[in-house]
Amino acid sequence: MEAVPLFLNKKEILWTLSVLILLFFISLGWQFYRYRQLISKPLHVELAKVLNHYQKHKTNGRAYDVFKLESDGGYTFYTVSWSKRDIPVGSKVFVEFKTDKITFLKYLKNFFAVSIYIKPFKQKRENFLNKIKKQIANQHKTKEMKQIYEALFFASNIQKSTRDKIQKLGISHLIAISGFHLGLISVILYFLLAPIYRFFQDRYFPYRNIKADLAFVVFALLFGYMYILDFSPSFLRSFVLSLFGFFLFSKNIKIISFATLFLSVSFILILFPRFMFSVSFWFSVSGVFYIFLFLKHFAKLNRFWIFVLLNFWVFILMIPVVHFIFPVFTPLQLFSPILSMLFVPFYPLELFLHLINCGGIFDGGVEWMLNLQTAIYKITTPLWFLILYLFLSIASIQSRWLALLLLPLAFAIYLI
Repeated sequence: MEAVPLFLNKKEILWTLSVLILLFFISLGWQFYRYRQLISKPLHVELAKVLNHYQKHKTNGRAYDVFKLESDGGYTFYTVSWSKRDIPVGSKVFVEFKTDKITFLKYLKNFFAVSIYIKPFKQKRENFLNKIKKQIANQHKTKEMKQIYEALFFASNIQKSTRDKIQKLGISHLIAISGFHLGLISVILYFLLAPIYRFFQDRYFPYRNIKADLAFVVFALLFGYMYILDFSPSFLRSFVLSLFGFFLFSKNIKIISFATLFLSVSFILILFPRFMFSVSFWFSVSGVFYIFLFLKHFAKLNRFWIFVLLNFWVFILMIPVVHFIFPVFTPLQLFSPILSMLFVPFYPLELFLHLINCGGIFDGGVEWMLNLQTAIYKITTPLWFLILYLFLSIASIQSRWLALLLLPLAFAIYLI
C-alpha cells in the first residue's frame, strides 16, 4: 500500500499550524512560570551536573575555573570559581548563584550566573554509568583515546585540545552522539533480534507483526540507553523524533517528506523550547533537510550510489551553514564524507570490541589521524550569502536543476 501524504489539503495545514502555535505558546508559558520561580529569590541553590570544566586566564595572568552546569531543573548555565577546584566532568555539585541579571531570554539560552559557592555532591556509591566508563577507559592507554570513546558511547565532554583535532578532521558529527548514532544502534539491534524473534514467531505466534514488536523492543532498549546517558539532549531529541516517525509510519503516512520534517521540528520545539537557541539542533535539522532533498530528487538511484553520493551531498551542502558558525577549515575536512562512510562499519565493530575487552585495537590508527598536520584557515559565510543560500535551498524542493546548482554554490564559500 502506498504511503499517504501528511496533509491532504490546505485546510488541514491551517488547522495544524494553529494547533502547533497554540501548543508552542502554552509550552513557552510553562517555561516562563518556571523562570519566575527561579528569580523569585535573589539567591538560588541548585543540584547540577558538571557538563564541562576548564581553566582560563585573565589578561593579568590570574587563573580561574569555568563550569558549564546542567541543573536538575533542566536549564544549562555557566559560572566561574576563582579558586582552583578539582571537580571532574560528569560529577554533581551544589551551586548557589545570583538570579538578579537572568532575563527570560537568557534563561531559555545558556546564561551566565555569578556563583556564591560550588560544592561537590558526594555520592554514597559509584553509579552504574561511572563503572561502565571505567571499563571503557581501562581499554585505552592515552587520556585522549579515553575521552573520545567516552564521548562516542556516553556523550561525555571532550577537552578543547582534542575537540580542535576532531574539528580539524571535520568529524565532530561522528563523535557527538546524535540521530546518526541512534539510527546505527537501531539497525544493529533490529538485525540482532530479528532471527531470534522469527524463531519463536514461526512456532508460537505467527500472527504477530515483527516490525511492530521489534520496534517496541528496540525503543525500550534505546530508552534504557538514553537513561544511562542521563537524557543527553542530542540523543533525547533524536529519540523523540524517531518515536514520532514510527508513529507516522504505523499510520501509513509518508515519512520522508518536508511536511513531516516541519511537523517533527515543530513537535520538538513544543516539547523543548530551548532548542530554538541550540546550534546543534539546527545543524541536525539542516542535515535532515538536505538528506530529504537528495532523496526527493535522486531516490531512484542504485542503493550503493545513494549511500556514497548522499555523504558527499550533505557534506557539501552543509558548508555554508557550518561555516556561518564555525570558521575553521582544513583540507583534511574534504575527506569527511569518506570517514563518515567508514564510520558505519567502524561504530558497531568498536561496540563489539569493547564488549570483549579489546577496544584499544584501533587506537594507533585513530591517534595517527588526529595528529595529522595540516594548514588551518578561517572561512566565514557572510550573512547575506547564507540567507540567499537558504532561500534557494527551500526553492530547490520543486526543482532538481536548482538542487544541483546548490553544489557549486555551496562550494563557492571555499573559493571566495
